[in-house]
Amino acid sequence: MNGVTIDAPAPEAAPQPQPTPPARRYLWPVLVGAWALLLLVLAIWSARNDPPSLRDQTTAASAKATIDQVVGQVTAGVPAGWTIQDKGYAEKACSLSAARDGVAVTRTLTVSGPVGGESATVEALAATLPDAVTRPADGPKEGFYHDAGNYVAVRGKVIGEGAVSVDLSSGCRVP
Repeated sequence: MNGVTIDAPAPEAAPQPQPTPPARRYLWPVLVGAWALLLLVLAIWSARNDPPSLRDQTTAASAKATIDQVVGQVTAGVPAGWTIQDKGYAEKACSLSAARDGVAVTRTLTVSGPVGGESATVEALAATLPDAVTRPADGPKEGFYHDAGNYVAVRGKVIGEGAVSVDLSSGCRVP
């Protein structure tokens, strides 16, 4: 070989990364921390201020308070000549979940009076409860349904001659 040398171009130096300014380095952790704090504050506020969205988030005591209020309304609507018998509270154990037991509360009122006045009594009792739905829609009334709020159901029905039953039930709740 003749001694010819070819000079290769010199390799370019790779650009060195510029150091991140200190203010930008801490921006993401600060933003994540602020977001976590905001979520924590909103969760605490929601737990204290929002109403329950499920029946099993309420207690049997709160259901009894609602039932007592409705019993007062129904008692006020009993027609003259009719008597009311309050059987009190009946509590039954139930299961809220596989790991948690609850209690279902029921209170039954029996209204007794003259034979033939059952339909009028059902209408009178339903009239004391706002938005109560009577059945059947046409003709003599045989019963009614009312949502009392706080997940309490009120059902009234003719149970015999001269007798109407009103059942107030809470469903399964925390004891």
